[in-house]
Amino acid sequence: MDNRLQSDDRLVCESWQRCRDYGLESHQTPALHFPDPSHWQQKRQLAEVMVSVTREKVLPGFQSMLANSSSLVILTDHQGYLLERWGNPPFIQQMAPALFEPGACWQEKKIGTNAIGTALHTQQITDIRRDEHFLLQNRFMNASASPIVDPHRQIVGVLNVSSDAYLPTTQIHGMVKVMSQAIENQLILAAYGQHFWQFVFNTSPDNLDSQWAGLLVFDFQGQIVSANRRADLLLGKPLAGITIDMVAGMSLQALMATQQDATLTFSGLTSFPLFARINAPAEPSATVPSGVAFPRNATQEAPQCEFSLTDLDTGDKQMAKAVHQAIRVLNRDIPLLIHGETGAGKERFVRAFHAASHRAAFEMVAVNCAAIPSELVESELFGYVKGAFTGANPKGSMGLIRCADKGTLFLDEIGDMPLATQARLLRVLQEKRVTPLGSSDSYPVDFQLVCATHQSLRDEIKARQFREDLYYRINGLTVALPALRDRQDIAQVVLSVLDEVAEGGRRATVSDEVMQLFNSHHWPGNIRQLHNVLRVATVLAEGKVIEPQHLPDDFFWDLKGITRDAEILESDLLEDDWQVALPKVYKALGRNVSKTAEAMNVSRNTVYKRLKQLGLWHDG
Repeated sequence: MDNRLQSDDRLVCESWQRCRDYGLESHQTPALHFPDPSHWQQKRQLAEVMVSVTREKVLPGFQSMLANSSSLVILTDHQGYLLERWGNPPFIQQMAPALFEPGACWQEKKIGTNAIGTALHTQQITDIRRDEHFLLQNRFMNASASPIVDPHRQIVGVLNVSSDAYLPTTQIHGMVKVMSQAIENQLILAAYGQHFWQFVFNTSPDNLDSQWAGLLVFDFQGQIVSANRRADLLLGKPLAGITIDMVAGMSLQALMATQQDATLTFSGLTSFPLFARINAPAEPSATVPSGVAFPRNATQEAPQCEFSLTDLDTGDKQMAKAVHQAIRVLNRDIPLLIHGETGAGKERFVRAFHAASHRAAFEMVAVNCAAIPSELVESELFGYVKGAFTGANPKGSMGLIRCADKGTLFLDEIGDMPLATQARLLRVLQEKRVTPLGSSDSYPVDFQLVCATHQSLRDEIKARQFREDLYYRINGLTVALPALRDRQDIAQVVLSVLDEVAEGGRRATVSDEVMQLFNSHHWPGNIRQLHNVLRVATVLAEGKVIEPQHLPDDFFWDLKGITRDAEILESDLLEDDWQVALPKVYKALGRNVSKTAEAMNVSRNTVYKRLKQLGLWHDG
């Protein structure tokens, strides 16, 4: 046990324990890790808005404070990779210059306890004093870091201020707290400032221009579409389901009629007065059609994408190409057509694409065209009015296409869409308007279209099962996702899935024998199958090392590509099954009969007998 830690701060103690669990030792040199150039370019492109608002909108207001403190400002992405730094204090060159280069990774498991890595792990503002760094070589600076969230409350980066040991962490903490809030405010304004109303408020009318003011953004119907974290604190309650008129205690019409420079006093949700100013949108929409889907409240519980597009690039060339192409067309409204086998990760890819786009504040609506009965698909997609058909909902239905307005519409297995529905969809894509069943009214729609299929749509066109004109409308960029068995990065994919299925924050590992089996497997269910296998194996291995005996029985018979729905008994096995599966398992397990028998859930005598029949075992 390293006894150098002087602080009794539980946060730091827990971080030090994690470092030991990672296998780090306090005297070792930091393990610097940099992404490859193409991966780094993608990271920078995705973070460009955050970098630019920090550089152009936030830092100028803090220049004098930073200049007088000999401090270094660091901005990283959500994984702790250094995007940009400002300032050049002497300790950079004197101590660890490579650590402060763009692309350097500041995760705890790479360089031990540090403000950036620990803030990412704890998801809260973190102060690390000089001697609280786990690695001795990092004990030359005090630092404070705060996670940065985007308008949808997802962590997109970390803002860090570091200084030599002579500047108190309390002073650094204050700078980081205000600067990170300023960046979050600017991200909200960058996303919504042009077209939405802003409600700026604080405890004093003199502090409405402060970065520490509360900020709410609302639409023409009074729905709050985004809010900074200061707003939650000032109002003292969650904002889910709350409208702007409830906050202000006055009608929406009265709010919108308020003069730009007027100061309002309100107490709609509080027992004490607050002061506010209304900022009208720079480019307001002239009309807001009834039923248009506005973004969900930023404070509502909503599915969050826990991985980015660049996270999906784990080393396979075909996957890297798919990610790179998707990033290049991001926010260009170019339709995507994704090809891939069932379970290859098509929806996962689309969710990451949607989360990286400027439409992320709005819904991503996923529709499995093969799962909807043909007689219902049109009413599900296009909606209907009251009385449109027998059995219809008396209130009518907006339809999934209108639910995706301003967001992303993902049509999975589009090759299974009926021809009549294809014709209506083509009309929607051409006119950018949708007409519900039974209605003469049409509604404008604007969405990013992504389609996916495991079929050859060209073959379907030849068979007259798919419209050629629709094919060319949806085929803007074709993205091919590789089958898992064809990927060059199975080991990295396994690690990623293990992170997802980890229980209690501890990720299991796989033995070399299991990894050999994974590399030999046909994976008919692709990543979906791998996910299920590892979820079960993690539980059976109690979160430790996954060995062959922890893998499900049907995993071994899938080595040939055979899927069994029921438990396979020894007497049920076909000769072909043995001839294909047994040699692979036996070889992968180092020709160990006991391990092979345990993995395949049969007796050792059965393995001996079968090996002899296959000519793989000789007595003596």
